[in-house]
Amino acid sequence: MPAIINKLKILGKREENKELIKHSFIALFLRVGGAGIAFLMNIVVARNLGASQAGYFFLAVSITTLISSIGRVGADQTVLRFVGIHAAKNEWAEVHGVMKKMMSWTYLPLLFFTSIICIFAAPISTYIFHKPELQWPLFWTAIIMPFFAGYNVLGMALQGLRKVAFSVTVLKILTPLFLIALVFAFRPKDATYTSVYYAIACILNLLLGYYWWYKSAPKTSAPKNYDTSTLWKSSGPLWLSAIMNQVTIWAGQLIAGIYLNSVDVAQLAVARNITVLITFIMLAVNNVSAPRIASMYQNGEMNKLKNYVRNTTWLMTLVSLPITILVWFFPELIMSLFGKGFTEGYWLLRILALGQFVSVVSGIVGTLLIMSGFEKDLKNIRIFNGVLAIILAFILTPLYGAIGSALSSAIAMALFNLVCVFYVKKRLGFSTLSLLWNFDKTKKDI
Repeated sequence: MPAIINKLKILGKREENKELIKHSFIALFLRVGGAGIAFLMNIVVARNLGASQAGYFFLAVSITTLISSIGRVGADQTVLRFVGIHAAKNEWAEVHGVMKKMMSWTYLPLLFFTSIICIFAAPISTYIFHKPELQWPLFWTAIIMPFFAGYNVLGMALQGLRKVAFSVTVLKILTPLFLIALVFAFRPKDATYTSVYYAIACILNLLLGYYWWYKSAPKTSAPKNYDTSTLWKSSGPLWLSAIMNQVTIWAGQLIAGIYLNSVDVAQLAVARNITVLITFIMLAVNNVSAPRIASMYQNGEMNKLKNYVRNTTWLMTLVSLPITILVWFFPELIMSLFGKGFTEGYWLLRILALGQFVSVVSGIVGTLLIMSGFEKDLKNIRIFNGVLAIILAFILTPLYGAIGSALSSAIAMALFNLVCVFYVKKRLGFSTLSLLWNFDKTKKDI
């Protein structure tokens, strides 16, 4: 403990570390609020619907979340990178040019995917997932895919402008907050009506996202017609990378939707959503760090970048460890908060928690590779990992049920981050994994 306190004092001595700590804790405060609201949303939905109907709702959201990541063509991280670079130089015509092009790339494919899913919602629900009651929740969550994708891209753009509060609010707070309010107001008793209210929440979030974007980004006479090939060079690899990342996250749950009943699917969804609390600090640090990493790498400040990234890893590990311990030792109590039918899934919670903790101690490796221009490395890692996640889910879920699904997700998640650690070491010359380097050895560099 004294070593940790001394380290925190050392971190505050340099200006960039002061900014890291200040903005990380602003983002952390908002992420805590967002994580708390998301946690409450899952409790409200689960207790209001019961395990069976909640399973249909969570499965529909999982399916459409994966499809929306396909339709966003890698826009999230591309917008974050290029908005961050140009905003730092006050090049606002370029900023608006990037946004205009990337938003059009996002909406057009998703309008097509939305039409397909809405038309074929019944056969998809009956013949693929063997759950006819999934049809209308899937229909309504599919309708909202362009809106969902739009506010995610806007949230990342606000992060590129270093508008941390607006970014976190759009990405993590507004949709669950609006859904909680609507569920309390109208008390839906099935997954279909809950999905309708989810759609309304996403629309409201998108409108506020646009309002904050135009409030935050100075206007220009005309956006620059940004070079398509430049954006595609970044967005193309990120597109496939984003798809495979979502496959790694959702494959276990989607394949569970094929083999398992809706109660098991609900337990998996709730366990996954709880364990996201372990990584909220990583997401908070990402909000602060991504544009700074891009700037440091572009300016050739490699020693500064190394120390900055290592400091973020220790900060994340310090915050996430108590949550991991709490989840591991009191899983039944935590799962019981969601109502009848959820307590039996406590081992799912333990397994997924370990996978999330490995993500945290590995550091912000994905963001580091993207912001340093190594999108192709990240793409290759995610392709391998996504395929592995699918194979593991198809093998382990039929054999071990929900436990097998949780194992497939945790293994894939941990392996992805460890391989990224290897590539960061290979490309940038330093390790981000906090367990592999001595805390005290970095004092002289800080």
